[in-house]
Amino acid sequence: MSATRPGEYLEDQHHRIDDGIKPVADGAGDWKALAASLALLRLHLYLEEQILFPVLEKTGLMMPVFVMKREHGQMWPTLAKLTEACKAQGSLDTVRADCDELYKLLRIHNPKEEQIVYTAADALGAKGADEHMVATLDAADAPDDWVCAMAPH
Repeated sequence: MSATRPGEYLEDQHHRIDDGIKPVADGAGDWKALAASLALLRLHLYLEEQILFPVLEKTGLMMPVFVMKREHGQMWPTLAKLTEACKAQGSLDTVRADCDELYKLLRIHNPKEEQIVYTAADALGAKGADEHMVATLDAADAPDDWVCAMAPH
């Protein structure tokens, strides 16, 4: 674990998630990289909603956290659909439009999250607190049945 701040840790995940989704959206890529990116996205959403956001909400950052949760909910159906498609592994052409849609949602979501939410998270603690948060994020794993807070029913 080389990240020393929560924002740095989570932003690195953003880049790794993009690395598996964007190539498919662009007409290339492969199932293995896509599946790994989708699994990381699911974990990433879990880490934010279950570990990071509750801490930030206690500091009064309610509205930005609400917006992030709402956007997670908007991504969730496409994430779920693509995850199922990865299990079937038909033609990648069948998922390009969904990957493009998800990638566009991430391009809107991630910069706001990095500039507002991660900056606030990084400003919270001293070095020891940051390292503890990063260690907590790194050790966590999403339960198989976890669904983001604002996923459509």
